[in-house]
Amino acid sequence: MIRHLYHELFAGTPHQAAAEELIGRTYELSEYLVDVLGVDDLGAHFAGRITYHDACHGLRFLGLQTQSRRLLANIAAAEIVELPGCNECCGFGGLFAVKQAAISEAMLARKISNLAVTKADLVVTGDASCMTQIAGALHRDASATRARHLAEVLANMVDARA
Repeated sequence: MIRHLYHELFAGTPHQAAAEELIGRTYELSEYLVDVLGVDDLGAHFAGRITYHDACHGLRFLGLQTQSRRLLANIAAAEIVELPGCNECCGFGGLFAVKQAAISEAMLARKISNLAVTKADLVVTGDASCMTQIAGALHRDASATRARHLAEVLANMVDARA
């Protein structure tokens, strides 16, 4: 939102310069860690299988694809498995899930089917909306796979046994 729409919201207003300054220092977490700070190992540990779901906005608008994977690759004891269709939408898309419920549900079903193939303990994403959408489906299906945010995994806030 900030990086792509603030320039439109504040164009021609007294707040335009402040908005542009904010745009220039706003980053997504994995982008900031890897591209700005040059960090790809935070000392995280997870004894299990992890797969990654690319959130639409991060992938398509911010061009994020390698940053999270670099961070995940350095998690001690983790086995990283590629998610088939990792770049396909989970079906949430804000109001899309409400206005186009049948399509959203079909997209989510495909995502969950692809997740099952990985036999992952965790599906990690950098987007809270995707995480919520996927977690809800996994819960309804009584799946052992859990959906977690990248920040939780990097901060060692996920127990492989729980």
